[in-house]
Amino acid sequence: MTIYLTKTVDGKTHHFRITSEDTGLEIIQGIFYISMEKYWQDFDTERRAQDAARKMIDEKIRDGYQVMPYAETPENSMDVYDKAKWHYGGDFPEDLDDFQGYIHTGMFLGWLIDQDLVSNRFKKEHEEEIKLFKEKKLSGAQVYQRALDGVLMLEDISELGNRFGIYYFNMDNGEYLVDYENILGANLPSLYHVQDTWDNYYKLKEMLDSKFAEWQQMIN
Repeated sequence: MTIYLTKTVDGKTHHFRITSEDTGLEIIQGIFYISMEKYWQDFDTERRAQDAARKMIDEKIRDGYQVMPYAETPENSMDVYDKAKWHYGGDFPEDLDDFQGYIHTGMFLGWLIDQDLVSNRFKKEHEEEIKLFKEKKLSGAQVYQRALDGVLMLEDISELGNRFGIYYFNMDNGEYLVDYENILGANLPSLYHVQDTWDNYYKLKEMLDSKFAEWQQMIN
């Protein structure tokens, strides 16, 4: 059984979803485009799990949430954009170094830094890496590896950045990888063969700047 609740505060959608499975509860909650938390709670019996679920639902309702029909969307389910290990640990050319699995997302992260679309938490925790990127002493892929251990999450990006990222950088149905391959991967064996160079980054940045401007015009 899944119960989904939302409330809107100052134009921001808060969401809470709880799913009961036997003696456990899966809980996903957060704020659209800003944060998301996922966790699991175990109980001794199915009855105790159901009682705990009802208590949490009642608390949310008292806090102003309303029960809503649930339909999965990136806004209410996606907390991770990409992981480098999904690439170098999957269908990946055997002759390449694992670092090549960092480059496509690392370049997008570099663009987010250039556009000031990373989150305040990212700025605070990775001030040194941002400085080195802007000095061209670290590439975006190197920042992705060094600062984020190859995991780009919702909470690493600002609200505006996530609004664009969920639309464009979503690995399931966004356009980023197609555009990336068209711009940098033409005549290469795979997109993983793209080299981590500043020339390549600036080619991609020009395209990303254009896509971001188009998106802003579309939503305004």
